Amino acid sequence: MTKPQEKRTALDAFIEHRTRIDAMLECLQAASVNHFETNPEEIRWGDAGFLADIASDLEHITDRVFKEGEYEQQ
Repeated sequence: MTKPQEKRTALDAFIEHRTRIDAMLECLQAASVNHFETNPEEIRWGDAGFLADIASDLEHITDRVFKEGEYEQQ
């Protein structure tokens, strides 16, 4: 006889996703401290554009989380 599979709960999924997000944020913070693997004395416009794209993506995410920008509730 086989054991019934454990049911995954919403809390299980939430914690799993939160753990993934925390790990990504930790990596991003470490990359930021390390100038995103770029020598500060050799920064080019492409490097600035890369960070502008990342900042834009993060702004979209924080707007969703904090209900700001296009997600602001009226």
